[in-house]
Amino acid sequence: MPYAATTDVPVVRTRAEIERVLIKHGAEGFAYGWTKDFDKIEFSWNGRHIRFLLPRPKRDTGDTPRQIRNLEQHDRQRWRALLLVVKAKLEAVESGISVFEEEFLAFIVMQDDRTIGEHLVPRLKEGTLGVKLLGESK
Repeated sequence: MPYAATTDVPVVRTRAEIERVLIKHGAEGFAYGWTKDFDKIEFSWNGRHIRFLLPRPKRDTGDTPRQIRNLEQHDRQRWRALLLVVKAKLEAVESGISVFEEEFLAFIVMQDDRTIGEHLVPRLKEGTLGVKLLGESK
């Protein structure tokens, strides 16, 4: 079962909690938004711009009340999981386990408005970075 699969914490409350955690750890700005395809949070920390995208399940105007409840539950679960990820990364930095750039590397926004992950993950999948992935025999 996914983390927080049965949570009843509203998305708006979790989002506010994420904002409080970021402020506590020194964030210099915070924003959130959504489209039909994803929710997102962005924040600034020490001159870095960070973005997390949460893919949204497809919604249909013909969804039944049960399907709508399931989608809403999925939304609450995704946001709770994001809170957990952000807290864990910030705690790792604060505890000296890693540095901020290591923890948030894939989510750092570059000058072209794409994250480092958006640049590198497709190249990793294609094998064009010149690195061997775990389990590869080449």
